[in-house]
Amino acid sequence: MRVPTVSSASHNVFAYRFKSNDGTIHEGADDDGEHGAGRALLRSLVDNEHLNVTVVVSRWYGSKIGARRFVHIKDVGLSAVKNINTDSG
Repeated sequence: MRVPTVSSASHNVFAYRFKSNDGTIHEGADDDGEHGAGRALLRSLVDNEHLNVTVVVSRWYGSKIGARRFVHIKDVGLSAVKNINTDSG
């Protein structure tokens, strides 16, 4: 499925963590060409103890911003998780 608002993004980075019925935690990430970004996003989910969530952060290339991109990706991803957790009660 293509979502028109993000299909033109240069990178769609994602990370997920979930706990199965047997208590096993499954986690993973994908950089979509933004080397290290998925791993950084996953690390922020682990550090903040988020479970049963998938986060996708889309980035459009505008200019070289160096390592700051990881800070922005982590901040946006964590903000989305916190907003969802707040909205769902």
